[in-house]
Amino acid sequence: MNVTPRSDDPHALLRAHGLRATPQRVAVAQLLLKQAMHATPREVYTKLKTDFPSMSQNTVYLTLDHLEKAGLLRRFHIAGRVVFDSNTQMHDHACCSRCGRIMDLASAGRIDSPDELGKWQVEGQSRLWSGVCPDCIQPPR
Repeated sequence: MNVTPRSDDPHALLRAHGLRATPQRVAVAQLLLKQAMHATPREVYTKLKTDFPSMSQNTVYLTLDHLEKAGLLRRFHIAGRVVFDSNTQMHDHACCSRCGRIMDLASAGRIDSPDELGKWQVEGQSRLWSGVCPDCIQPPR
């Protein structure tokens, strides 16, 4: 699934969504929003802590939360992890049970909701396919 990046200017993107463009927010936006990717808060923190040694894990969590509330990220739970997805278009996921790789899959469209959700205000939907990815199936050479 190929997703076009939203903006080459993370400052403008943040401001367009009503967010202050602090150095930490800009760094997180540059990391996650230039290309479709999946990352846990810990992965984001680990990738940015060298360039931003004073950035705390709490700052990363709060920034991810703000980006999600602004509609720039989606949060989902997979294999016991909280993962943030920069692809906010409707799509499914596949997760490898061996290596943990997460892959976006084109969605067939709207999934008919169960009758039990009739009185709910549904805000999103997702499907998760799990199994073993082709890289993990291949025997070691």
